[in-house]
Amino acid sequence: MRRREGDWEKAITGSVESVRREILEIRRFQQACEDDKAVAAWVQMNEKEMAHSTSYANLILVAGYAGYFAFWSTLLARLPHWLYAVSGLLALSSLLLFISWEVTKMIWGTVYLNRIQTMLEKSSGRGSLVPAMETARRLHEARMNRLWIWLLVPTVAFGIGAGLLLVGYFGLEVWKTLF
Repeated sequence: MRRREGDWEKAITGSVESVRREILEIRRFQQACEDDKAVAAWVQMNEKEMAHSTSYANLILVAGYAGYFAFWSTLLARLPHWLYAVSGLLALSSLLLFISWEVTKMIWGTVYLNRIQTMLEKSSGRGSLVPAMETARRLHEARMNRLWIWLLVPTVAFGIGAGLLLVGYFGLEVWKTLF
């Protein structure tokens, strides 16, 4: 009888331990799901914030270019010819780089969306496309980010340079007037 009680105790202990391990696995799985949800929510929020930030930056740039060129066009008679030409060249160079960037984004975005569409059309019933689409998205974003810095730096430098030339000229004129 003692042996049976010992066997029964071992069986119960083994069963309880097995259930405990299963509960721990379920808790780990639940935590992993919660972590995945949190990461997905963060990524989605980050993407929305980046889209809003980009739209706002583009609005500021367009307003800046419009204001600069409206002001610059009224200065032909007041500025030395070389200053008028150099500041215009810098601002136009900046504007052309900005437009080039926006056109490049548009073209590459269309190519990316066409790739995704092709993947969707070819995939009917072949399992999950999410990893392939995620890889395509990451490659697209990486390519855009690598090119972005090469166009951003000269765009900003030329635009600020054009503005600083005019500010410097007007500052010098104010200095001459006061002293």
